[in-house]
Amino acid sequence: MNLIFKILRFLGSILLFPACVAVTVSFYKGIICIKSVSDSALFFILGALAYSILHLLFFRLNFLYVLGHELTHAITALFSGGRVTGMKVSSKGGNVQTTAPNFFVILAPYLVPGYTVFITVSYFLLSFFINVSKYSGLFIFLIGFTLMFHLAYTSESIKEKQPDLMKTGYSFSISFIYISNLIIVFGIISLLFNEIRFFDFLSGSFERSKEFYYSFWRQLFL
Repeated sequence: MNLIFKILRFLGSILLFPACVAVTVSFYKGIICIKSVSDSALFFILGALAYSILHLLFFRLNFLYVLGHELTHAITALFSGGRVTGMKVSSKGGNVQTTAPNFFVILAPYLVPGYTVFITVSYFLLSFFINVSKYSGLFIFLIGFTLMFHLAYTSESIKEKQPDLMKTGYSFSISFIYISNLIIVFGIISLLFNEIRFFDFLSGSFERSKEFYYSFWRQLFL
């Protein structure tokens, strides 16, 4: 049975490769349309740049990453109908024991920018009690900061071949994570730049993927 799953994951990784190319092309074509930078976009860029400088030149937020990583495992396990039976967190690593270790639970921390989601939800909830519009610049700055935080650590996890990725098949996992993160990043920046259209990006990715798959099919069987 394990051999069958390994074969299926390997085939899945091959099948995802054209989609990776298609999403990359659509992402590139989308962002080259940017002609102007609004104040909101500038705050986002500054947030992403601030985290990049912090990560590369000063110090790493390892404990915060591990905490967010394990909490994301735990939360998605609960949403999957499972239970969390234990959790350990330290700056060197952590783990969560759940009764629902499915594909989504295992990969969720690499797919979902947990701190970005937390800040967005907090901002939305606070809007019911205070006037949050005067803090919009800080909010967008933190979105850029936490999204870059997520992308930096996700990239390192892929490079280091974390055990989570090996459980679900390394090649298949990185393809799936790559596509998901490009979609998330494009979705966020589409809210900040007027020239970017998220649904155009999705439809373009779908059409290019379809063309790639049809071309491969035709080469193999026609």
